[in-house]
Amino acid sequence: VTVLEGEPAHAAGGDPQTGRVLYEKHCVLCHGAQGKGDGQLGQVTSPPAADFTGAASKRKADAELLATIENGRPPTAMEAWKGQLSDNQIQDVLAYVKSLRE
Repeated sequence: VTVLEGEPAHAAGGDPQTGRVLYEKHCVLCHGAQGKGDGQLGQVTSPPAADFTGAASKRKADAELLATIENGRPPTAMEAWKGQLSDNQIQDVLAYVKSLRE
């Protein structure tokens, strides 16, 4: 990922195709195949897993989504992926999650 000088890393973007592979490995159990929050575990967590296709998620800025992927959402079931995935992988997941909004 190339970051232009003066731009924050979250503006750099990622590869949604690579992100899809990572999403299917790490996220689908909670967020579901289409990102609707209807995965097997996402339906039984409290609060339920986020629906990336819903209006609330679509209003979130990239930076907010990135922070959630990196740091999780304590005390929810959403875990932090920083340290488990590389910065590039996190950007790829973000790019894929954003593609689910369309």
